[in-house]
Amino acid sequence: MGDMRVLVTGATGFVGSHLAERLCHEGAAVACLVRPTSRLTALEGLPVETRVGTLEDADSLARAAADAQIVFHVAGITRARTPEAYLRANAEATARLVDAVARSCPGLRRFVYVSSLAAVGPAPTPEPLDETADPRPLPGYGASKLAGEHAVLAARDRLPVTIVRPPAVYGPRDPNFIALFRTARRLRLAPVIGGRDKMLSMVHAADLADGLWRAATTDAAVGQTYFIASGTHTWGDIVAALAAALGRRVRVLPIPSLVARLIGEIGELRWTLTGKPQIICRRKIRDLLAPRWICTWAKAEHQLGYRPAMRLEEGFRQTAEWYAREGWLQPAPTPFEGTR
Repeated sequence: MGDMRVLVTGATGFVGSHLAERLCHEGAAVACLVRPTSRLTALEGLPVETRVGTLEDADSLARAAADAQIVFHVAGITRARTPEAYLRANAEATARLVDAVARSCPGLRRFVYVSSLAAVGPAPTPEPLDETADPRPLPGYGASKLAGEHAVLAARDRLPVTIVRPPAVYGPRDPNFIALFRTARRLRLAPVIGGRDKMLSMVHAADLADGLWRAATTDAAVGQTYFIASGTHTWGDIVAALAAALGRRVRVLPIPSLVARLIGEIGELRWTLTGKPQIICRRKIRDLLAPRWICTWAKAEHQLGYRPAMRLEEGFRQTAEWYAREGWLQPAPTPFEGTR
């Protein structure tokens, strides 16, 4: 697959930068669609080409994608104030990119859309969701990602498309888990909404990048949708891995649903007052109140040869070390103090 020409949207972000790193490792010629104002820190040291454009400008998309053989559409937003804002960024922009690629990429081999488990919604039973599950997304983000999937599938007669739905993504460069790590580091507490037996599927960014590469280069994946995850864990397991990564005891702090909703409203107020999107907001609390966000990646194992490589404990250790190197988190103490 050397010299494969690839375009990545969202490459300056968390998931996209891990994907760009993997693509470079595979020997692909990687071009990254970037805004004029994009920070390129996450791409430093990678042999990638940057192409300036925006998902709102169809002509710039056509120019950026003109010679691509594979397009990975990773860009999107996870925090917005209204359903309309989610739809503009995650569905309408996707449709615009699909049309631009269909017009300008006669040699395209694959269009890979990075969707989300949120496009299907939480699992209604303890049985992990598979790709045959009827989507029941929550309003806002999940509904917009499903609409993005529909825009991609509508182009199946013009493009060889594949959809990948990751669950919660974590790893170095992830901004979303830093609040949990900091609270556990400072207070030795991990706030959990509901019981420690609640289930959550997660994927390390490196495993996701591997799954995306396989989805893009496997002939059988054309027209298919896949879940890609590293594991499914209870919150008790997650807190134990967090404690091991931080080298200190960490206790679960159960948060009642009413208190959680109040915290979400406080986040909304801070968002209004500062104008800065908040990690903890009304939508995030609503998602966390769901009892199960779980999926099975058996289809990807069978059709793509995908095997998760990252254990949760090792992935959290990597993440904590990266946070510490960047000054986001105090380094873990030594020797290890144990967990309970």
